[in-house]
Amino acid sequence: MIVQRITLIILLFLSGLSFSQGQPLFESIGYPDGLYKTKEDFINKKPSEIRPLVIKEIALINDTDSVIHRCYFLDKETNKRIKKIFAVSYNGDLYFSNWAILKYKNKADKSLSPASSMNAFVLVTIWGEKYFYAEAGLVNHWQAGLSSGVAAGVGGIVGRELGEAIDNSYPVTTQFGTGVVWDIEAKEFNIFRNCQDFNHFIENYPVEQIDCGNEKFELTRIREIVQIIKD
Repeated sequence: MIVQRITLIILLFLSGLSFSQGQPLFESIGYPDGLYKTKEDFINKKPSEIRPLVIKEIALINDTDSVIHRCYFLDKETNKRIKKIFAVSYNGDLYFSNWAILKYKNKADKSLSPASSMNAFVLVTIWGEKYFYAEAGLVNHWQAGLSSGVAAGVGGIVGRELGEAIDNSYPVTTQFGTGVVWDIEAKEFNIFRNCQDFNHFIENYPVEQIDCGNEKFELTRIREIVQIIKD
């Protein structure tokens, strides 16, 4: 198990290094560039539309990585944001929209709102035959003491209010957000709301579960496990 974890850590490091240099570690995620407006278009790997886009990064606190993890997409001709579509494949990278994640999430993932905007997109960083993994900026608006309207409102919440909302909702949330997978077979998103929820998700896989009482629940550990089960 120790050797396996060391190997995975090395792979994740190389993957992160490759991304930071602007080159994907693997050939391609397999989705032609374009807009995927519906879930069906995405499943069939057929872009609904191809048009020139501009990517606008959402700056993350203490993030020095050159990779754009969260962003908006704008129509290059009109300068208007791309809204209410499932995904965008852009220069070989795949991005899911917050709108799609929340619309097509597992029914157990309740009371969630985006910390920024429904029209923001998040980068897929790990992918395989079973799962596509991303990290979205989501908050549980009841735990955070916010109404869903405030958390998901025009422009979202910002500054100290946003930071406190995320901290109150997910104490272990980093600037990269909350782990999310697109389940290819189930055709839905599964959001890892907490340690127990994640352990339930992986309980049928031959992997070591997280000791929720003693082990810190963090994204690094989630990435390691998803790397194992993605295929």
